[in-house]
Amino acid sequence: MPELKEKLYSLQEAAALIKDGARIAIGGFSVHNHPMAFLYELIRRGIKDLTIVGITNGNDVDILVGAGCVKKVETSYVGLEQFGLAPNFRRAVERGEVEVVEYSEDIAHERFIASVRGEPFFPTYELYGSDIPKYNKDIKEGVNPLNRRKYHAIPPAEPDWVVVHAPMGDKYGNVLYFPNRQSPSNIDIEKSRSSDNVIVTVEQIIPRTRVMRFPHLNVIPRYRTTAIVEAPYGAHPCSLLQTYIQDVEHLTMYAEAARDPKSFKGYLDKYVYGPRDHMEYLKLIGVERLMKLRVVGGDM
Repeated sequence: MPELKEKLYSLQEAAALIKDGARIAIGGFSVHNHPMAFLYELIRRGIKDLTIVGITNGNDVDILVGAGCVKKVETSYVGLEQFGLAPNFRRAVERGEVEVVEYSEDIAHERFIASVRGEPFFPTYELYGSDIPKYNKDIKEGVNPLNRRKYHAIPPAEPDWVVVHAPMGDKYGNVLYFPNRQSPSNIDIEKSRSSDNVIVTVEQIIPRTRVMRFPHLNVIPRYRTTAIVEAPYGAHPCSLLQTYIQDVEHLTMYAEAARDPKSFKGYLDKYVYGPRDHMEYLKLIGVERLMKLRVVGGDM
């Protein structure tokens, strides 16, 4: 049996692995399950020129764009669901500050599956009748050699790094999820298989003995992870499904602040640049509010 290697990093150490110009996939879906504590640390470090490759994105991309960290986004959607549009993202795209490469949601998902399988591209008939191939120059048309039918060839996602937030894991990089997982968690697990470089932030570092007791929940094994970080409430203000709900009050405030560059700067100064680290951020949010969000176990 190979020797166990500890992969426990601090947020600062893990964020330092991401370099300017990296191509990253961020875990989560819309305003759920995003590794927000990690993204805040990237912003504090002044990361630049990121390419974000995603499926359905939300405040994860919006705050990175607003902080000047992003040059390109490949996804199907960036928005805040019931909290409205993604103001920073929209403003940057309208000004030509961020390049957008659009895919449909299903195809954005399939791009990660293609990376998991090591496919150079995947064929689809789905986009005929759509203008997406007209504006997305990465999509090429081909001819099926078996029936001569035309198809579109879609490039795989191919992220340099994948960063997800999960419920728990051990110091060796084994990551456990609750049973009865919902779609955002399942998609994160798929994303974690699409790159050789995977960073996972977790609510709690648990003993290896617990991992051994529940091997069926160890869906991201240690050989897939590059670094694991303990970050309680690391998805806040998003939800972490089956652990805590989204902070509606905070997301409403974020959406309002992001509508104007000046007020958004005030938001960053208070919630990102102001706290020295994640623990100070949690103190700023407050124990009482955080406790009201908890729903540990969800629908187990």
